[in-house]
Amino acid sequence: AMNNSHVAFYDAEYMKEFFDVYDVNDVESVLVYVEDFYNILKSAHKNDELVLESDENYLKITLEHDGNRRLFELPLGEDYGSVPVPPSLEYGTVFSVLIDDLKLPCHDLDKIIKTNKFTMEVNLDELSIISPVDSLTKYKQIIDIDDVMSARTVVDLTYIQQLLKLSKIDKMVEFKIGDNVPVSWSVTSAFEDIHISGLIAPIIENED
Repeated sequence: AMNNSHVAFYDAEYMKEFFDVYDVNDVESVLVYVEDFYNILKSAHKNDELVLESDENYLKITLEHDGNRRLFELPLGEDYGSVPVPPSLEYGTVFSVLIDDLKLPCHDLDKIIKTNKFTMEVNLDELSIISPVDSLTKYKQIIDIDDVMSARTVVDLTYIQQLLKLSKIDKMVEFKIGDNVPVSWSVTSAFEDIHISGLIAPIIENED
């Protein structure tokens, strides 16, 4: 993730109480493409019974209700080994900011300045969202910070715009930033029953 390409890591955690629990004899993992699986589930009726089976080549999905039976087969993807987990990284600065306070800078950077770069700079207890146009005022905000240390990072604006949608879960987003390392972000609901986090690859400013 240490390059200028569109690379991000997304990790979501939900309370186990959200899910039904089933007893199984053996645990089996299969790899299929999420979009294909999702399209099949969208076609299910609310009273359909879902049956999952697999062989060496396919995941077999059966939807059945009132004598109607539909069978789908999805080819299994290549097994790349263990499930990916977020890498362990060292960050100099950890802070939280209101998601709504990111909306205006995102709008101006996208619609007025027309840049794809979102630059955050922390110095002591102040967060600056910096415009690449020197004549424009920086957006500044006093923040609560866990570890007082200066840091600066540049990421693709598109990913920050996607974070704005998480205001439905909570008002605050926590950022962990450092110089030229992936930005870590996380949002936790008020009742701590939903936790969503991810990594955003930085744009290395000294690269051509």
